[in-house]
Amino acid sequence: MDFDDAIRAHVDWKLRLRMFLADQGEGLSSDVAARDNVCELGQWLYGDGAKHAADPSYAELKAAHARFHKVAAEVVGAAEGGDKRGAEARLESADYSKASSAFVAAIIRMRDKRA
Repeated sequence: MDFDDAIRAHVDWKLRLRMFLADQGEGLSSDVAARDNVCELGQWLYGDGAKHAADPSYAELKAAHARFHKVAAEVVGAAEGGDKRGAEARLESADYSKASSAFVAAIIRMRDKRA
């Protein structure tokens, strides 16, 4: 797993969500956005990365990753429900920022342990 690539892919989520809300870019669904085992990091977490399950930083990363996907799915879900303003507000909310920051911090800790 290249953790720096995972961080970049995570940072790209906000752009993906902004493009989605602007009716540009790829189509997203809240069901897919909520699944934390689909993206590259999720596949690693539930695949090869599971060998680190006894490591507290792995558990922290897995939880932060799942939380982020839940918050991203809330953004998409609001837009799916016709509440574009609500979706935009969720994207700019403290909840989104906290989930995003917690994920990045957790992946950096995991990366630094593996270095």
